[in-house]
Amino acid sequence: MTNIDLKLLAVIGELHRTRSVSQAAERLELSQSTISMSLAKLRKHFKDPLFVRTSAGMEPTPHATELIGLLQKAESLLQSALEHHVVFEPLASERVFRIQSTDIAQVTLLPKLMQRLKRIAPSVAINLGRISQETPKLLESGDMDLAVGFIPAMGAGFCQQRLFKDRFVCAIRADHPRIEKTLSVKQYEAETHLAIATTGTGHGIVEKILEAKKIRRNVGVTVPSFLGIVTLIASSDYIATLPEQLARHLAQPGNIRVLPLPFEVPPYYIVQHWHERYSQDPASRWLRMVMADLFLTS
Repeated sequence: MTNIDLKLLAVIGELHRTRSVSQAAERLELSQSTISMSLAKLRKHFKDPLFVRTSAGMEPTPHATELIGLLQKAESLLQSALEHHVVFEPLASERVFRIQSTDIAQVTLLPKLMQRLKRIAPSVAINLGRISQETPKLLESGDMDLAVGFIPAMGAGFCQQRLFKDRFVCAIRADHPRIEKTLSVKQYEAETHLAIATTGTGHGIVEKILEAKKIRRNVGVTVPSFLGIVTLIASSDYIATLPEQLARHLAQPGNIRVLPLPFEVPPYYIVQHWHERYSQDPASRWLRMVMADLFLTS
């Protein structure tokens, strides 16, 4: 492959079709001398005359006949490759999409997503995992399709799309003995708090705001994730500072109340992230469109 110009192989095809140097030159829009020089190079490369003059014109040698058959197969494969377009059919697909998300997204995102998939792609499955330090590498390699949540930007080569805006609020048990309809900074500092030690997400913003505003928080218990905190909040006097969408979800049974924070924390966006390698992949594009439609229109 390194010793021959692949354009020379077109000469073999035209000589086979026309049996004439002059006609091959005309069809390829080259001079006859160029065709002759090309044939000389091909003869040297293949160590065979390839075409010889006969009463019927330029006839191929057995080596050339075999070579022509191989070249026709190669041409057909190349044509198929050039015309190939990947299509994703959600109704027929049995693909397993791999998504990583924050704990909150697992609670608030997955039920909505699965309800939608049941209707538009009944055989598609979701493998959901937690955001980690390996998430960017997994997205880049294709071992992960999407990462969703309040996640710091991943840098060059990664794409993202905002899905919805959220903010932080306070969650307390419905019959909290000292807190009624509002919460002051003084009460916030006086009460004992439930803290969540998340990693790989942007939720550390609360700690930065507290430090900047010099607001003291007395932490009574720290848990590694947002999952399972509803029992702790509902059965104690702890205050939990949570994303509003999660807090509203936890408060649905009626045993938890949601209150605004007594200090200002900027809102933030839940974002879906993917690697630019898969921006045009039909299956990946479809999944991102489903996610966007699910939240941007809700």
